[in-house]
Order: sequence, then C-alpha cells, then structure tokens
Amino acid sequence: MLVKQEQKSPCEVELHIKVDAEKVDAAVDDAYAELGKAANIPGFRKGKAPRVVLERVLDQERVKDRAADKLLKSAYIEALEESKLEPYALADVDIIKFELGEPLEFKAVVPLEPKVELGDYKGIDVERKVEPVTDEGIEENIKGILERHTQFPEVHEREARVGDVVRVEMKDDSDPNAEMKSNVFDIGDALPEFNNGLAGMNPDDEKVIGVTYPDDFQAEELRGKTIPWRVKMCEIHEKKVPELSDEWVKANFAPAPKEGEEPDSEQIDTVEKFRAKIKSAMQESEEHAADAEVRNKIVDKVIENAKADFPGVLVSDNVQKHMEELAKNLKKRNLTIDDFLKYRDIKFEDLQSEYEESAKKELKSSIVLGEIVTKEDIKIEDSDVEEALQVMADENRVPVETIRAYVDKTKSMPDVRNRILTKKVIDFLVNASNIKNVE
Repeated sequence: MLVKQEQKSPCEVELHIKVDAEKVDAAVDDAYAELGKAANIPGFRKGKAPRVVLERVLDQERVKDRAADKLLKSAYIEALEESKLEPYALADVDIIKFELGEPLEFKAVVPLEPKVELGDYKGIDVERKVEPVTDEGIEENIKGILERHTQFPEVHEREARVGDVVRVEMKDDSDPNAEMKSNVFDIGDALPEFNNGLAGMNPDDEKVIGVTYPDDFQAEELRGKTIPWRVKMCEIHEKKVPELSDEWVKANFAPAPKEGEEPDSEQIDTVEKFRAKIKSAMQESEEHAADAEVRNKIVDKVIENAKADFPGVLVSDNVQKHMEELAKNLKKRNLTIDDFLKYRDIKFEDLQSEYEESAKKELKSSIVLGEIVTKEDIKIEDSDVEEALQVMADENRVPVETIRAYVDKTKSMPDVRNRILTKKVIDFLVNASNIKNVE
C-alpha cells in the first residue's frame, strides 16, 4: 500500500492512499461471496450460484460499494499507523479511482487536535460603565407597570372612540361567498381607514369600510389591495389605565397580613415606597448589565489576543447541528427552511455562511477558554455542582431533588458541568483583570 501525506492546514493532513490490486481483488471476492449468500437466482439453491453467474446478475456498483467498505476502513487505519497520526474526529474520505481489477485510490482529510496559542489573558484593562437611573426612566417604568394593569370593561351606552378596544364581525363585501369572522381592533393603532370607520359606531351598528392596504403590509396577499369590509360592531371595551395612588399601590403590592400576623413594615404601601422600590430595582438591573458587559469585553479581548486553529470538520459539524436545530424548531411551527429563507429574504448559502462564521467564533472561544482551564488548573468541585443545581431549583421554584432527577433522566449533567466550568474560567479572568469604574 502506498501512502502520501500533505499538510493542508495546521490541524488537517490529507492522506493519498493507494491499495494494491491484489487486495482489491480479494475484497471483491469477499463481496461476491457475501452478496451471493443472500441472492435468490433461478436454477440455483440460495447462496450456491457460481461466481460467473453472480457477475452477470448482481449489480456491479453494489459489489464495488461492499468491497470499498471493506477496503477503506482497514486501509485508513493502516495509513494512520504508517503516518503516525492521531485523528481528532472522523476523516472526510473521497474515492479517487476504483475499478475492478485495478488499485483503489482514495484520499482522507484527517482532522488533528486543535491548536491554540494564548495571548495576554491576565491584567486586561476594561472600563465598567453603569448607566444612571433618571427620574424620566423611573416614570417610564411606572407608566409601563400601570399599563400592564389596564382593565377593559365593556361599555354599552355610547359609541366607540379612539383608544377603545372593539370586537367586530367582518367579511369581504365584494365576495358573495365570504362568511363573517370575528376580529379585534385597538382603535387608534389600526390602519387609518379602520380607525376612522370604527370610531362613532354603536353596538350592533353595521357598515362597509373601504380599506387600502399599504405595499409593506405584513400579509403579502393584501398588499396594495382595496377591500370593502362589511363590519358589524359587537363589543366595545374602554381602556382604563389605573392612576398611581397610595390606594392602588397598597391594593396591588401590599397583601393583607394573615390572621394573627402583624403587618410587614417593609411592605410597599405608598407611592413613595413604590417609586423607591422601582428605582432600587432599576439600579440593580443597571449594575448587572454593567457586570455582564465587562465579562463580555474581557472574554472578547482574551479570545482576540489568542490564536487558534481547528479542523474544518468541527465547523461543518457545528453548522449541521445548528441547521438541524433550526429545522426542528421551524417544524414545530409548521414551517420549513425555505419559509425561513423567504421571510429573511436571503439565500441558503447566506444562511450557511452566517452559521459558519458563528461556528468559528464559538469554536475559538471554547478552545481558548479550555486552554486557560488547563493552564490554570481550574476544576469543578462537588460543591459547585450542588450550588448550580440549587440555583436551577430556585429559578424553577421546585425542590432541588426534582432538578437532580430531571438532570439524571435527561443525561444533561455534562451540560451542567460545562456551564459551571465556563462560569469559573470567566470568573477567573474577571478577577485577574484591571476593571475601572467610570461615570
């Protein structure tokens, strides 16, 4: 057997392998023997047809495939031993030449272990900026909370107005076969023709509202069309946003004490306390956001400072995994990859390029952080696992035993340990950095 090797990249070697014709003939003989045992040929007992008959009856490509399966594995293993290579993952194999009675030639791109050269990863200079909490921001937050407590009582004795939410029945008046269907509109947020047509209608009123849809309307089938909608007013609901007051705060954020218990002196029962609580929560949120940004900046800088090489098969495997996850998620919504591409107005090659770029970043990050873990001897203790499981239990509001049982059942402990290790190495990098708080 002849083996030639060529270094294609720091982590990939291409082996050009040529298997002797004698070995090819032997593998072909074995293939005929195996396939012949299962062949039903008129005039012969099963498995007893002679080779000359099998050569006329059996599909030659099938024989070659069976012989190739036998040859490729053994020849590849022998080539690895001869070349003293240790593959990191499965090789990419292509047959160059395979004819019966002649030597078999194929090439195998052998992926090797990723290589990394760490740059500076300690003493990284990074600024920590905490966005200030403003009075305007507090009021905007409170406004949002009040709006989430909006009530929609039904009204009967007046016409619909801007700001009301109405339920109507409607159909295309130009289609004699159309049926009335229920729909809901927020008057003021609908298309202008609907806003103007619905305002002023009373319950049980019926009218035709002509609507011309803009060219960028969400539903493609309606873009640019003018449709006369026959609309019947069914329900009118007034939108009532609560006013901020001590009474409203107490009713929503200060539950009455249980019988025999004293009222909680720390409970939120006034507008002043409510506003202070919102401010405190916003400040805490900004602190967390600043910490997260610092962690991201440090990791990005450490990865930027490093050099990493890895075999292309890792990239393609990562892309394939993301493609399969995308297809699976789309299927749950009765959609396909083609639907997704059409929605984003991109080609399949564009999506593949996006995933490839993302895969390269993920792989480099994983390899670089993994090298730091090794170099700094960062380990996972049993207490780290227990703490992580407890955090998961608290987040899901279930006993820790339930989380532990779920992790065991789904065999997801490696994922848990990987998250723990990632957090520990990033914590190490943060503690080893120079972080400066700035206004």
